[in-house]
Amino acid sequence: MDTVTLSYLTTAAGGLLLWFLEGFIPFFSGRESRGKHAGLNLSIAGLNLLILLPSGIMMAFALEQSKAVWSGVKALELPFFLETLLVILLIDLWMYFWHRINHEIDFFWRFHSIHHSDPSMDVTTAWRFHYVEIVLSELLRFPVFILIGAGIEDLILYSMLMTPVIEFHHSNVSIPSSVDRLLRIIIPTPLMHRVHHSVTRSEHDSNYGSMLSLWDRLFGSFRLKKDVKSMTIGLDNESAPEQQRLFALLARPFHN
Repeated sequence: MDTVTLSYLTTAAGGLLLWFLEGFIPFFSGRESRGKHAGLNLSIAGLNLLILLPSGIMMAFALEQSKAVWSGVKALELPFFLETLLVILLIDLWMYFWHRINHEIDFFWRFHSIHHSDPSMDVTTAWRFHYVEIVLSELLRFPVFILIGAGIEDLILYSMLMTPVIEFHHSNVSIPSSVDRLLRIIIPTPLMHRVHHSVTRSEHDSNYGSMLSLWDRLFGSFRLKKDVKSMTIGLDNESAPEQQRLFALLARPFHN
């Protein structure tokens, strides 16, 4: 089995496991139509695969060709482990800043807000992004990853490490607060990311980390909230039932 296939299988298996766990030990209880909600988010994810699959092929080609003219951090000639670790850290740092840019610049927020408008955040929300955001993200990754000197094997490794973390911190699984406290020393946790999806802007402009919580602590965007269970998830004026339909979500950024 090749690593790309393994990466997709890991994503699917992790998502399915968390979705079932959400049904048995939910943090926010009383949610209905979980299947309908998952169907909507997975439909959006399916559309995005039409972008991500060919982009991945082009990325592999671009990174391979760039090696001849630019080595990035690999020019430092570090031991393999340290080199790989540095590349992974730089990729995750880029993901932090890209996420923050999507909140702080109105043009990008227009598209990223589709992700935040989900009033019933669960593991399937981890794959709910407007296709324009996906296109912009993929276009910007090319020069960034070439500058870093990443190889396609680094991106696959990062994806296999990062994706389960993203699925986990979007999930509606209830875990003991002591476990969450311990885990967030290293990774963004469900309690952290629920604050990020608060309807209150001062709260959802925080906790941007994808795989590591380090960046939020380092750049002052780390935030916790005591009474998360009473918090409203979603966005004002964008999370009503009639707005949570496939074509309404795809069209929403082009209004106003």
